Amino acid sequence: MQLTRFSDYALRLLMYVSRGDGSRPITIAEVGQQFDISHNHLVKVAARLSKLGWITATRGRHGGLQLGPDAERLSVGTILRELEGHKSIIDCADPPCALQGNCRLKRALDEAEEAFYSALDGVTLADVAGSRTAESIISLHRDFLSRRTA
Repeated sequence: MQLTRFSDYALRLLMYVSRGDGSRPITIAEVGQQFDISHNHLVKVAARLSKLGWITATRGRHGGLQLGPDAERLSVGTILRELEGHKSIIDCADPPCALQGNCRLKRALDEAEEAFYSALDGVTLADVAGSRTAESIISLHRDFLSRRTA
């Protein structure tokens, strides 16, 4: 199983925004520069996260992104279930499989996928953006600000 690039970018954006100091919104340009992600991709990601209420996006000269209320308590499992959608690892209908209904592989893969998400249900955004990760993100914030003022 591999996460979509969209989910990858969304997790990076959520982690980065979660470690802002709250004194200023984080811009899409800043996140794009820090992670080498295109502006257009991040706009789509930010729009989806905003629609879900996980970030707040403010337009304009002093606008940007901030973490939504209670977003730090979101589980990574919840985030990925929402972003990855509810598609199965394997699609027995397209192309049609002659074993459909009589095969244990589909059930085993579905159980493995649920175990994957269940394991991530115990991990919050705050957990993955904490400690050494937080230190790295805070350092990136500082570096960005010092480059802007230099």
